[in-house]
Amino acid sequence: MRLAPAAPSLYERLADLHEAQGSDPLPDLERVASLDPANAGLRMRLGLRAELAGDFPLAERNLLAAATLSRLYQPRYLLSEYYFRRQNADSFWRWTRAAFDTAYGDVSPLLELCWCLRPDGAWMEQHVLPPRPEIARQYLVFLVRRGQAGGARNLAERIAASARAEDLPALLAYGDSRLVAGDGDAPTAVWNLLCRSGLLPDRPLDPARGLSLTNGDFRHAPTGIGFGWRFGNPSGIAVSHSTGELRLQFSGRQPEACSIGWQLVPLVRGARYRLGFQRQAVDAAPARGLGWSIEEPAGAPVETVQLPDGSLDFVSPAAVLRLILVYRRPPGEPRLEGTVAITGVHLEMER
Repeated sequence: MRLAPAAPSLYERLADLHEAQGSDPLPDLERVASLDPANAGLRMRLGLRAELAGDFPLAERNLLAAATLSRLYQPRYLLSEYYFRRQNADSFWRWTRAAFDTAYGDVSPLLELCWCLRPDGAWMEQHVLPPRPEIARQYLVFLVRRGQAGGARNLAERIAASARAEDLPALLAYGDSRLVAGDGDAPTAVWNLLCRSGLLPDRPLDPARGLSLTNGDFRHAPTGIGFGWRFGNPSGIAVSHSTGELRLQFSGRQPEACSIGWQLVPLVRGARYRLGFQRQAVDAAPARGLGWSIEEPAGAPVETVQLPDGSLDFVSPAAVLRLILVYRRPPGEPRLEGTVAITGVHLEMER
C-alpha cells in the first residue's frame, strides 16, 4: 500500500482483513470510495457498513450515490430496506416503486417488506406495483401463499387476459386456492380466459347453462390441473388414456374400497344434477363396484340418490363440488379383475 497508495483494490482487501478480524473497516472503505467514486458496488458496501456502525448520514449518502451511479435493481432494493429499517414510509415507497420498475428475478423479499409495512393487497396493486407481467405473476403467487387470494380476482383476470405459458403455474395455484375455499366464480373466470387463449386444451365452462364438466369425453389426456381430471396411482389399479376413453386395469388385488380419480366442478348452488358415465368391460367380468362419490372441497360428503343405471341424483349444496370416481367391492363378490373402459362422463343440470 505504501508502494501504490492510489490503488483502491488494496484498501478494499485491507477492509476485508479488518472486517474478518472484527475491527472497523469503515476508514478503509471510505478511502476506497474516494479513490473509485464511480463504483456503485463500493458505495453500496460502504452504505451498509456505515448503517451497521450507526452512521446513518454516511449510510444514506452512499446508498443514494449508488442508486445514482447504477440503474440496476440492487441499489434501489437496498434503499428500500434502509428506509424500511428507518421507518421512513415516504422514502420507502418511493424507492420501492423504483426497485420494482427495474426488478428482475425473485422480488419476494421486497414484497415481504411491503406487506409488513402495509398489508393491503389492493392498495399495493394500485399504488406500488408496475404493470409488468413478471411482477404481477410473482405478486399473485405471494398473495396465494399468504392466504390472501380472496381479493386477487382482478389481478388474476388481468394476468390471464394476456397470459403466456410461464403464467400458468401462478394462475392455476390461484384457482386451486379459491376452489378449496369454495369459490367457483373467480377460478371459472380465469379458467375460461386460459381456455379461450388456447393455453388450456378444454372448452370454457358456464355453470348457469349446465356446462360444468371438463373433458367428459376424454378427448385428451387428463391434465391434473384446475378443473381437469386428476388421477393418482391407486394400489392395484393402472390408469391409461387413449383418445375418447379412459382405461382402468384392475389387478384383483386393489383395496375393497378406494378412490381412483376426481374432478372439481363449478355448480349452481341449490340446483339439481344427475351424474353418470358410460363404461364397458374389455376383458373383465361386468364392471360392478365402479361408481361415484361426491363431496365438498373441504371433504364433507354430499347426499345423493343412486339410480338403477348407476347414475346419481343430487342437489348441490355449494358452488364447487368434487366428483370422485371410486371402486367399492360389492358384498359377496370377488374383487374386480381385468380392464374397464370409460367412454364418457356426463353431468346434467335439471331445468
